[in-house]
Parts: sequence; structure tokens; C-alpha cells
Amino acid sequence: MRYMKEIVEDKSLDFFTKWERRGKAAYTQEDIDVIRNEWAKFMVKTYI
Repeated sequence: MRYMKEIVEDKSLDFFTKWERRGKAAYTQEDIDVIRNEWAKFMVKTYI
């Protein structure tokens, strides 16, 4: 989900180049937790 969010939010449309330089870098657990919390808040706000 974090990967998709970064693609959508990339205003310069230069996402591929940025990730190409990153190589095989991975998201940290903290990165994953942040997007998980954002998604949960969005779902609660939207559907409750």
C-alpha cells in the first residue's frame, strides 16, 4: 500500500527513476505501520 501511495502522490511522475536508484531497498516496519494506520483511519472515517 505504501508503494501504491507513493506512486499516486508523485507529482513529478518521476517515480520509476527514484525507485530504480533505490535498488532492492525495502520498507521498514515503521514505514509499514504508518501506512497501515493511515489506511485504518481512512476506512473508519469513510465507512462509520
